[in-house]
Amino acid sequence: MTVVERKVVRQHVTVDQGLAAVLGAGVGVVGTLGTACLTYLATRHQTKDQERVEHGQWLRQQRQHAYEDFLVAYERFAGAAAAMEDALQGQRIEALEELAVTLADATEDFSSARVRVAVAGPHFASQSAGQIAILFHEVRRYLLAWREAQMSGDAGSEMSDQLQGKQGKIQLAYRDFVRDARSILESPSPATSSTPWRRGTRLERDDRET
Repeated sequence: MTVVERKVVRQHVTVDQGLAAVLGAGVGVVGTLGTACLTYLATRHQTKDQERVEHGQWLRQQRQHAYEDFLVAYERFAGAAAAMEDALQGQRIEALEELAVTLADATEDFSSARVRVAVAGPHFASQSAGQIAILFHEVRRYLLAWREAQMSGDAGSEMSDQLQGKQGKIQLAYRDFVRDARSILESPSPATSSTPWRRGTRLERDDRET
């Protein structure tokens, strides 16, 4: 091997060693970056999961409070309506004015509770509460009409018949709401569950209704 050839070989070996060092360093950098990216993605995913869990717990609490307030308002309205109906049945006209005020206050509280259920959701729970609200509106209308009839000297017996016809519907609507509220509160966290809510033949996804 000539002197020139030996120089070429040494230069080639030097270049190969340098290239290997550069490539080795590059692989180390890529590996470090890859590990960092994976760590970042895993941490971000874990954070989002935690946020979803916390939001689901918060939402469940808000719904529980809204449902409880609604049931309290339901009992108050039902009690006020029953008291006024008893007075009308007994034709105690002197008590009707105060009972009408109590009924109006109970109606206002019930309406506010109904709105809170609508905000808390989901949609089918709001529908159940809305059905009760419709029936209560009719009950109040019949009671006030009956009161006006008695104050005008009419017994208003047809109003009594109309009220009796609402009792069964109110009980069914109340049962539906309680069933829906229980199913919502007993189901997995609404923010993380992908299981559809099932009510009768209707499927509704909670995350779509919120």
